[in-house]
Amino acid sequence: MTIKFKPLTKHDTNYAKVIDLFFEAFPKVQRLPSWVVKYRLRNGKAGFYSLYDQDIWVGFIYVKAYKNIIFVKFFAISEQRRSDGYGSKVMDSMKDEYSGQRVILNIEELDNSADNFQQRIKRKAFYEKNGFTSTGYIVKEPAERQEMLIRGGTICKEEIEAMYKHFLGNLLYAILKPEILEI
Repeated sequence: MTIKFKPLTKHDTNYAKVIDLFFEAFPKVQRLPSWVVKYRLRNGKAGFYSLYDQDIWVGFIYVKAYKNIIFVKFFAISEQRRSDGYGSKVMDSMKDEYSGQRVILNIEELDNSADNFQQRIKRKAFYEKNGFTSTGYIVKEPAERQEMLIRGGTICKEEIEAMYKHFLGNLLYAILKPEILEI
């Protein structure tokens, strides 16, 4: 079964569900401000996709491309579809959707003092089961530290920094100052 990636616009029948899921699934420190999300969608900015199993909406993904790197910034399965294997089905469909490209994503760093430590362990195990491995880097942003995972190759610190500069622009990069740390 292949999951369909349908570009999301404000005219999508599941637009409101995607917005709600976005704000439900991610902690405030990880989320984009709602006006940025709505602006990007209104103006047809690439990256947001509704995920469908035939005609059934299962969730969304937000990806950014840089050279031969696909950065999965946000990925969530609808609460009604969780534990049905859709997360792995999406990861499997990405192999076709982004064939020949490196796919990276960040997960919360495994910190045994975190309230959601067990959830973090399960999340990392899920991605490892789906072919991701650690890049050996932590991305330290103003409010949190995230481990970067990759599928389909390796990535070096200079590529990560260049990718973040590309996505954020020089000004925002200078303000946010994401720091790339070796594990």
